[in-house]
Amino acid sequence: MRAITFAICVASALPSSAAIKCWTNHEGVKECGDVVPAEYAQQGHEVKSEQGLTVSRQPPARSPEQIAQEREARAAAEAATAKANAAAERQRVADRMLLDTFGSEEDLLLARDGQILNLESQIKLAESLIAKLEKSLTGMISRAAQFERRQQPLPEDLARNVRSAQDQIAEQRRFITEKRAEQDALRSKFSTDLARFRQLRGETETELNDAR
Repeated sequence: MRAITFAICVASALPSSAAIKCWTNHEGVKECGDVVPAEYAQQGHEVKSEQGLTVSRQPPARSPEQIAQEREARAAAEAATAKANAAAERQRVADRMLLDTFGSEEDLLLARDGQILNLESQIKLAESLIAKLEKSLTGMISRAAQFERRQQPLPEDLARNVRSAQDQIAEQRRFITEKRAEQDALRSKFSTDLARFRQLRGETETELNDAR
């Protein structure tokens, strides 16, 4: 009751044209007047009409922590927007290149098959080389076995050639594994490109039909 009476008395003492500002003091009691005391200026207040109705609210001043958080949130939002714009631009360039490179789905499939066939040719060459190396390695191992049976030391050049053949075979097998992976990646890429190509062509046809 004391807080209400105080507010009414203060308000009645104000000129009729003055804005009535109300705040809460340190004791939790609402006070009103034409000017908010400096000690309460940062905590926010309400502006009342002559009839005692709230016409506006002044929020509390933001703390340094809040300002820092808002700044970080704003920077994160700007970074996300920039990232999205960059991705959209990359997609636009990729779409334009896709349409400029291929005139039809058949062109795209021919390009895919040609690249996969080229990799397959490299794989076949590697497999042929492996077969030759394995044949040579078999002969060298047979010779090495003869030295072992005679309990003679293995010639250094023969041991070196065995290791070299084994290393080359392992290298060629790694090469084949890499090329198979490239083939799989190509199939996946062209599958995505084909779906996107169909979508872009469909959108283009829709735009042309709408223009007519």
